[in-house]
Amino acid sequence: MRELCRAPSPQLELEPENSPMAAAWSRWRRRRPWSRIDTMLCFVLGLGLASAFLGETAAAKDAAKLRRPSSPSSRSSRSSWSLGAEGANSGSGPGLALSVLIAGAGPSGLLLAHRLLAAGASVRLVEGRRDPRTDESLEGRAYALGLGIRGRTAIRTAGEKLWASIKPSGFGSERFKLHLSPTFAIDLRTPEDNNGLEPSLLIYQSDLCSAMLDELEACFSGTGRLQISFSTLLKSADPVAGSAVLQSGDKVEELAPVDVIAGCDGVNSAVRASIDSACPGFKVEQTQLPGSLKVLRFPQMPEKLDPTAVHAIPGKGGTSAFVEPTARGGCALINWREAKEEKEKMEPSLGDLADPEEAQKTLAAYFPLIGDAMDEESGKQFVSQKASRASTVKCNTYSFGRAVLLGDAAHSTGGASGQGCNSALQDAVVLAEVLQKEVADAGRSVPEALVLYSKKQVPEGHALLDLSLGPGEAAGPLRRALYGAASFAGTLLSKLGLAEPPLQTLLTTCLTSFSEIRRDRDLYFGVFPTQQEFETEIEKNSL
Repeated sequence: MRELCRAPSPQLELEPENSPMAAAWSRWRRRRPWSRIDTMLCFVLGLGLASAFLGETAAAKDAAKLRRPSSPSSRSSRSSWSLGAEGANSGSGPGLALSVLIAGAGPSGLLLAHRLLAAGASVRLVEGRRDPRTDESLEGRAYALGLGIRGRTAIRTAGEKLWASIKPSGFGSERFKLHLSPTFAIDLRTPEDNNGLEPSLLIYQSDLCSAMLDELEACFSGTGRLQISFSTLLKSADPVAGSAVLQSGDKVEELAPVDVIAGCDGVNSAVRASIDSACPGFKVEQTQLPGSLKVLRFPQMPEKLDPTAVHAIPGKGGTSAFVEPTARGGCALINWREAKEEKEKMEPSLGDLADPEEAQKTLAAYFPLIGDAMDEESGKQFVSQKASRASTVKCNTYSFGRAVLLGDAAHSTGGASGQGCNSALQDAVVLAEVLQKEVADAGRSVPEALVLYSKKQVPEGHALLDLSLGPGEAAGPLRRALYGAASFAGTLLSKLGLAEPPLQTLLTTCLTSFSEIRRDRDLYFGVFPTQQEFETEIEKNSL
């Protein structure tokens, strides 16, 4: 994300943050008075999500891609992210007779529940929010996300029936537009660029979770091995003993020890906090990114926008809107930064809006392209929400004792790459398969198996964070300049078939491991740790 703000040529690397898009945006931005860095950091909170929508491999090719590199011409010798060959019900060994507490009923927690229950485990699933099938709130699961080949393939390991239940709730789109003014836009992706590839599935997180819950209950509610508790928080846990304390309203419940405590509970993870307090060698870096955001839902896409495309729209005063079509209309992610000094203060600041009518008029003025969609309901939606702040999370291990971390609890990129949900779903598959192989089949202890999970996924999380944010200050100005130049040149050459796809397209359209993709870019980022170096660090701090 930082590289998007610094490089003279934009990372969509098309790329949402490193392609001709940023060069054009930079020219447009220089005519405006606000800070380049603050503006672009705010803008990328929405813009980075575009990577998940920029073209994919056809669904019919997904299974064949499981063990193939990303490009037959340039990556034929590279390793791919590999799933079990037969999916959720594979394995000829004994059943997975484990008791598992999953904190967080988001996509990764739900997929993990599907996989573990299919393998024979007993699962208690707790979620602090309300059931998404009955909750109409715009808090929490209100935004839309993009399921690329990584997420789609991960879901399919639980069976084609699960994917078939999810797909009707989404909207396929392969179009992406960057608007440089109300009258001028750049087509960063069109159907003609698609070369027969299937578009990504844009879907509200609430709809994704609802479909996964319906299928989870249909398949496993009669087994006696599934218990789901909404509006229930995991307050504390003992990673060594496997015990936990839950709270639902005023009711506190102390759980008997379980075999595994899985933290799928997001950036502010209580499971991660329990590991932090119990493991002396555990290290976590959590960084709040600048800028605030809220979500608006429209019954249909704004009239001035292509209803089949994803749109990145700069607004007044350093604000931005990221607008995408969904199966139920349109979704807009509104981003802004708060002024640090009085002279920078916008009139009015979006963060200060409290009256629905004022919010409606202000948003329409800031974003003329979507002004027709800014009705009374939009104003009410905006003022009723608490502003969100994005954060990155980086951990040196993902497990300790019987506790383990997945998704944003382990490795948040703050939305900068569009791969957050997709990578979290991968975590769920890897954890389920490690537990089956190492505990059920090989007889290892749970803590030993969880260390092996960390060894597989920590390099992936660190690599994705690097790829999402671009070379940092430690890389130096020369490396950062080379990265920007190479990204721009690669974007042009890939259009001619003379280079591999740009980075963000590569992340979206292949199963090649993030660490392999990151090591290809040591020239720009600096040397990525070896697998052995990761394993040595994890072994010191996991058991």
